[in-house]
Amino acid sequence: MDIIIKTVSNNEVMERMGFTGADWWFDKKGDLQVRVAKLGNWKEEAILGIHEASEGIICKQMKITHEHVDQFDKEYQITHEVDTNSGDEPLAPYRWPHTFATAIERVLAGVLRVDWKSYDDKLSVI
Repeated sequence: MDIIIKTVSNNEVMERMGFTGADWWFDKKGDLQVRVAKLGNWKEEAILGIHEASEGIICKQMKITHEHVDQFDKEYQITHEVDTNSGDEPLAPYRWPHTFATAIERVLAGVLRVDWKSYDDKLSVI
């Protein structure tokens, strides 16, 4: 399995499922594809890319498909007006992979000396 992480425009992130910021899926060859919106800071883009890759890998280990994740996210966007991360919801099928990926993301942010609040605030508006 290859892991391909690309930084692209937010419009390109949105093309696959209409989600903003970042997206992951396994392609027909079984490779993990990750797309991260340009944030104007390579460290923040790397941190977000590693979160998405980690979440995808952990979901694969737990046999949670990207189709299940995408369906939950799609329904969540329709039923929730508040901009809360759907992966944090108790009923999210990928809650644990998302939680573990966030822990990895926070550690990497610390190592790269990225202020978590500023980074998280930036993600909430894209």
